[in-house]
Amino acid sequence: MAAVRHLLSENKMYIKIIKLDTVDSTNNYASRIALSGAKEITVVRARSQSSGKGRMGKSWMSAPDCGVYVSFLLKPKNSLEEIYYLPLISALAVARLLKNILDLTHKGHKKNREENKSEVKIKLPNDIIINGKKVAGILVEAKTTGKSLNFAIVGIGINVNSQKQELPGMATSLLLETKQRYDTEEIFTKLIKEMISMYADFKKGKINILLEEVLDYQHGGSVTEIVEIFNKKKETEEVVHFV
Repeated sequence: MAAVRHLLSENKMYIKIIKLDTVDSTNNYASRIALSGAKEITVVRARSQSSGKGRMGKSWMSAPDCGVYVSFLLKPKNSLEEIYYLPLISALAVARLLKNILDLTHKGHKKNREENKSEVKIKLPNDIIINGKKVAGILVEAKTTGKSLNFAIVGIGINVNSQKQELPGMATSLLLETKQRYDTEEIFTKLIKEMISMYADFKKGKINILLEEVLDYQHGGSVTEIVEIFNKKKETEEVVHFV
C-alpha cells in the first residue's frame, strides 16, 4: 500500500477502507454510509454479495472470494456534465489494471508468448472485456440536489478466480483466460492505486487526456459513439444511475 499512500499524500486525499464478509451490494452499503455522512474516498469491499448490482437492474454474480467486489464513495466538485464521464474513466482504471496483470502473466510464458497474449477492451458504456468476453463491469450511481452532486458511488466487479459454471453466458474470468489463479487482495490493492490515479486527474479536469487513452482500449465503435453517448447525453440513464 506504500504506492497508494504516496498517491494520496501527493494529491491531498483521504481514504478509508471497509472490508465486509458479505453484503447485499457494496453500492447499497456505500450509499447508506454516504447518506450518514461518510467522507470521500471511502472504499467498500466484500468477499461476496447476495444482491450484486449490474447496469439497468441486472444482477452481478458474486461468489465468495472468486472476484473483487468493491465500491468507491466519491464527492468530486466537477460539473454534472463531467460526472457522466465517471463510468468510462473508471473503466479505464480497470482496463489499465487488467492489462498490467495480463502483461505480467504472459511475460512469464517463454513459449508461445504472442499466442498467449490477451486483449483488454472497454465496451461502451462500461463493460471490460478480454478476448471478446466480459470480465468486469462498472456501475455508477449518483445522488444530486438540484444541479449539485452530493456523492457518486463507483461500483466495480471483476471476475478473478471464477469457474465457468459460476458465471453467466459469455462472461469470463482471469482464471479462465490465463489458467492461473490470482490473489484477490493484491488485485484489490492495485485497483485502488489505479482508481486514485484516475480520480486525481479527473478532479483536475484532465478528462480529454484520459479519454484519449480510452480510445486505445475501445472495443469496436468510434470517437463518434463516445461523443454521442457522453457529450450529447444519449442514453444517459444507462451511463449514470441517479438515485
